[in-house]
Amino acid sequence: MARTRWALLATAGLLLGTSATAAETQAVEKGAMPKPTMRAVFEEIKRLLPLSLDEERWSQPANRARVLESLDRLEQAASVLEHHGRSREVGFDELALSLGRDIREARNHYADADYSEARFFLAGSLQNCVSCHVRLPSAQTFEMADELTDQIEIQSLDPRERAWLNVMVRRFDDALTSWEALMADPEISPGQLDASGVLVDYLNVALRVRMDVERASKTLGKFAARKDLPVYLARRVSTWRNALTSLEGERIGPGQPPSVDVGAKLAREGGELAEGPYGRNGLIQDLAAASVLVRFLEADRAKMEAETRNRTQEERTATSRAYYWLGVVEARSLDGFWVNLAERHFEAAIRSDPRGPFAERAYAQLEETQVLGFGGASSDHLPLDVWTNLKELRELMGAE
Repeated sequence: MARTRWALLATAGLLLGTSATAAETQAVEKGAMPKPTMRAVFEEIKRLLPLSLDEERWSQPANRARVLESLDRLEQAASVLEHHGRSREVGFDELALSLGRDIREARNHYADADYSEARFFLAGSLQNCVSCHVRLPSAQTFEMADELTDQIEIQSLDPRERAWLNVMVRRFDDALTSWEALMADPEISPGQLDASGVLVDYLNVALRVRMDVERASKTLGKFAARKDLPVYLARRVSTWRNALTSLEGERIGPGQPPSVDVGAKLAREGGELAEGPYGRNGLIQDLAAASVLVRFLEADRAKMEAETRNRTQEERTATSRAYYWLGVVEARSLDGFWVNLAERHFEAAIRSDPRGPFAERAYAQLEETQVLGFGGASSDHLPLDVWTNLKELRELMGAE
């Protein structure tokens, strides 16, 4: 049970955001996921999730047929989302692909009576939903949320699990309130809150989705007043509070159009602060940078779809630069354990402008993460698909 629940509600990668202009909002809404499909996904999750939280009911023979039927319908809906994701910034595409893969894994494991692994992959599939919902600013709510959250199995989840479930059903303010209560609870040590990801989770949603710098500042101010903060965390919270103050300026304020220059500058600032074994001191700048860059890339893609022309060299370089710095901050601060978006964005930086100034830098980052990710394997021992993709990218760049 612990494994499944952690997969469901672990820290999501790429929880980015700030406010959008009216034009950006219109572009985002135009590219939003089709509502009938999202409703179909929700209906199946509403049936499956409570069952998966009860190991005995999940594996009961009496439930087997309806679980498999529900997983089949969920897989069909995920296929529609996969197709839709291709028309958006590549991070959305990767999340849609990951959702489809996870649902197929859950279905196949369940069909083989491997119920534990089926539960694990079903929970993981929800991580994709969470990550997708928090990539851009949102004032949306989900009117059917009560149909899921009021079920007794959901009520039995611990507060952090319920918080992430609220994110999944777009109850963002309820999620923030839950995290604030955890941060104020004297029975939970600050070190526990940090280690479990509560602080990062909270800042992700507060800044990315709700664009509420003031709320985040007030919450960190109360948290900083706790007498039991370890030295490292007291210093880090102080750094975060100073960074939040700087975000109230014109660089990413409400209504500001997304700028690659601003995103790159924030990413560099985050890197300068990224001290210590986990590099979290620059988290606020990284969140802000990622927010600006995702907004830019989504608006850029919508603009190009509306125009029948090739990109200029300047536009190709700007897109490549945005993808490169987005990959950098994701790899450093935001990349979740479930979906690796940093690699996809480094690849996009190369493909956007293969002979441009950011291609080689992006390739070096991508190659390092993949070689080290496979235990330092030589190119001869990398999986064939990984090796083939790297080779193709080098050819595009004109490199040996």
